[in-house]
Amino acid sequence: MKFTKLEIHNFRHISEQTIEIGSVMTAIAGQNGTGKSTLLGWISQASDFKLKNKTLLETPFKSKYSEIFRSCPEKDFKNSYNVSIHFEDSLLEESKKMTTRLIETENRYRVDFDGRGTALDFPVIYLGLKRLIPLATEKTINLQDFEMVSADKNQFAKLSKEILYLTREVVEAEFVKSTNKQMFAMKTNDYGHLGNSAGQDNLGQIISSILSFGRLKNELKENYKGGLLLIDEIDATLYAGSQIKLVEKLFGLAKTLNVQIVFTTHSIEILEHLSKKTGEETKINFLKWNNKNAVNEVNPNIELLKNVIRVQTGVAKKIEKIQFICEDIVAEYWSKNLLNGTDLKQKVEVIKGPFPDGTLIQMAISKHPIFKTTNFILDGDARVNHSQRNTPRTVILPGQHKPEKVLFDFIFSLDDDDEFWDNDNNFTHQTCFGNFADKNHKRWFNDESNQRYFGRGNSRLFNRWKKDNKEAADKFISDLLEIIK
Repeated sequence: MKFTKLEIHNFRHISEQTIEIGSVMTAIAGQNGTGKSTLLGWISQASDFKLKNKTLLETPFKSKYSEIFRSCPEKDFKNSYNVSIHFEDSLLEESKKMTTRLIETENRYRVDFDGRGTALDFPVIYLGLKRLIPLATEKTINLQDFEMVSADKNQFAKLSKEILYLTREVVEAEFVKSTNKQMFAMKTNDYGHLGNSAGQDNLGQIISSILSFGRLKNELKENYKGGLLLIDEIDATLYAGSQIKLVEKLFGLAKTLNVQIVFTTHSIEILEHLSKKTGEETKINFLKWNNKNAVNEVNPNIELLKNVIRVQTGVAKKIEKIQFICEDIVAEYWSKNLLNGTDLKQKVEVIKGPFPDGTLIQMAISKHPIFKTTNFILDGDARVNHSQRNTPRTVILPGQHKPEKVLFDFIFSLDDDDEFWDNDNNFTHQTCFGNFADKNHKRWFNDESNQRYFGRGNSRLFNRWKKDNKEAADKFISDLLEIIK
C-alpha cells in the first residue's frame, strides 16, 4: 500500500490544500507556524496497526492523536476539522476522510474515519520532537536489557559511523530508557550513552525506526505490505554533511523495505539535494503564507524556496550576452536595428570598432587565443573577401556595399509620394539628395539635415529599408543564429 496525497479541507489556518506524497521520500518545508508538523500528524492518524508486533524499541507501530495534537478549548472545541488521505492498494486509488469530533464528557477530541468507520490497518512510526529532549536533562536514565539480531547490530553501527563520519570509532548500541523516551544510544570505546551528543541521540532513534521495519518485514513475511516513517524536523541537531548522508541512506533503505518516509525540515541543504531528484519517488511540499493562510506548492523552484526560507529577495540573474564586433557606429546601429523584434535581442551585444573589414577578418582567422571566442559582423563590401578567406564566426550585413551606400541607393529609389518623406516639413527626395550629386554616401548619411529625419539611431531609415527587404533582414538573423548555435 502507498499513500499518495493528503487533502486538508479545513484545519486552523490551512484550507483546501493538497500535500503530495512521494512513493519513497517526501519533504514538507516552510516557515515557522505554517503547519508542517500538523500535516505530519494528520498523515500518522490515518493508520491504526492491529497486530501486536513491536519496534526495536518495544513500542507499537502506531501513534495517538493526543501525542501529536493539543487542542485549544477556546479555538478548537467549537470547530470540526476535516482532512482526507488518499492511498493506492492493489493498484486501486482509494481515500479515507478523517473528521475531528469533540467528546464533551472527556473534554477531548477524537478522529472519525468515513463517519464512524475504522482507520487503515498499516504500520506507522511517528518521531516527534520529544525525541530531542537531551538525556542530560532527564530525571531518570536506565540501561535496559534488549535483544537485537546481529544483522541489526551491524547495520546500526555501520549507519551510525557513515552518517556521522565516525571514521575511527567502534560503535555499538545501548538500549536506554529515560523519563520521556526510550532509545538506542551509541557506545564507543571512549564513552557510553551519557556521552552521546544530541545529534547521536536523534540519529540513533531514526536508525532504530527504519531498522524496525526490517524486523517487521522478516516477522510478517508475505503479509508485509510496507510501512510509513514520519520524522518531525529530521535535520535537527545534525550538521549539513550528516543531513545529506542521512537522507541518502534513508532513501536506499526505504526502497528496500517498501517504506515511505515523510519528514519536515528547515534544511536548505536537504531541500537543495532533493530538488534534483523530484518525481514520483520524491516530492517537496513547500508551505508559505498568503493572506494569513498557509498555501502549499509542490516541487517549487529551489532558488525561490531558499529566498523564502531566508526571508530575502532574489538576485536577478545577469544574462551573459554573446558579443559581436563590427566596423563602426553605422554597422552597430544597423545590426541592433536588425535584431529588434527577435529573440536574439536579449542574447547579442554588438560592439563597434573602429576596425576596417580587413582587420576584422585577420582577427577572425587568427590562431591567437584572445580571438578564439570572438564573433564578428562585416559590412557588405567585405562579402567577397570573407568568402575567399572562409572567415569563421562571422556574419555579413545585408547588401554588397558599405551600409551607407546600401541605404543611399535604397532611399534614392523611392517614389516622391513614399511614406518615408515628410512633405509638411519639406523633407523630400530633392532636399534629401540635392546636395549630394557626387553620391558621397558617408557625407549624405551623416548630413545634419538628413539625420533629423532618419530617426533616433537611424531607426526610421533602417525600418523603411527593412520593410521592403524582409528576406535579406531574415537572412542576417538566421546567419547570426547559426554562429551562436
